Formats: sequence, structure tokens, C-alpha cells
Amino acid sequence: MAIPLDGVRVLDLSTQVAGPYATKLLADAGADVVKIEAPTGDPLRRWKASAQLAESEPLPDDEDGALFRFLNASKRSLILDLETSKGRDALLGLAASADLIVESFAPGRMAELGLSLATLSAANAALSLVSITPFGQDGPWAARPATEFTLQAELGSTDARGYPDRMPLGAGGRLGEYVSGTYAAAGALAALQAARHSG
Repeated sequence: MAIPLDGVRVLDLSTQVAGPYATKLLADAGADVVKIEAPTGDPLRRWKASAQLAESEPLPDDEDGALFRFLNASKRSLILDLETSKGRDALLGLAASADLIVESFAPGRMAELGLSLATLSAANAALSLVSITPFGQDGPWAARPATEFTLQAELGSTDARGYPDRMPLGAGGRLGEYVSGTYAAAGALAALQAARHSG
């Protein structure tokens, strides 16, 4: 049986849930996903739900949390300090043979790091980039901070739950981030298909 994304290389520069979930879906479909982490590691490695609720101690440094493991299974991991020229050069070297980059930095951060779309395209003209931000890369809301709940409120979905005489109620479990990740994966597939047709 053919593996849909066999031979596709993805560089995952994302953290939290949406980006890692998008790249998990791609890895599950056979893509070779390389997770690029800062020297301090992905903050989600230390995340433990019961510790957040003050019901247990935080995870020890040598143990990864269940959510991190779920989102990053089937991926390889590489530590790069993108704030150094050595780290940027290493990433550009990887980008030269990659098909796709998925990132979830704040708008403009990739350019600040010297990794603008133009720079990445110079390294590999066939490279596709998926950027996951709450309100896009530009526009009046681009720099606006957001949380799972505020995004649900902006979409109007909080009014569809709960009771009319009470406060709005958000969906639990980071639902919006998983939906965002699903759409990001779909966008990535469209970008990969377009790159195959256009070169």
C-alpha cells in the first residue's frame, strides 16, 4: 500500500498544539517531520495537566508530558538556536532539501530571525511555508494577543454553549487549536500539491 506523503520532508518550527498537531497529521500520513526546538526545548515537554491544577509535582527534566508525546510521535527532533547565525544557517541548510516548513511564531518573528519567506525561498524555491497565527501575518489584528477562549469568543461559538442567563462558555480541551491544526495540515497538503504542479 502506498504511503501518501512518503518522501515529503517537513520542518516543524511550531510549539503549543495547533502546529504540532498539523505536523502530527502529516507524519501520520508518512511525511518525514523534523521538529526544530530551541536549546531550552519545547515548553510543552514540561506540561502536565495535573501539575497545572496544583494536584501534583511538575514533570522532572528528563521526562516528557503525555500531550507532548502525543503531538510529536513519529517525528525526529533537532535542537537549533535560531537566534544565532549558526542556527539560522543550519536551518537554511535543512530548508534546501525540505518540502514544507510549519511555524507558529508571532507575526514578523521569522523575518526578525532572518528567516523571511524571501530568504527561505532563496534557499529552496519549491519550499512551502505554513504560518499559524491567531489573526494572520498582517492587518489591524495581527499583533493582537489571543487565547483559546478569546478566539472562541471572536468566532461566536461561546454563545452557542451554556445558558442564556449566564456568562459565555468556551469548549474545553483546546478544541480551537486542534481545529486550527487540522486546517493548517489541509493548507499544507494544498501547498504541497501546488508545488508539485508548478515546480
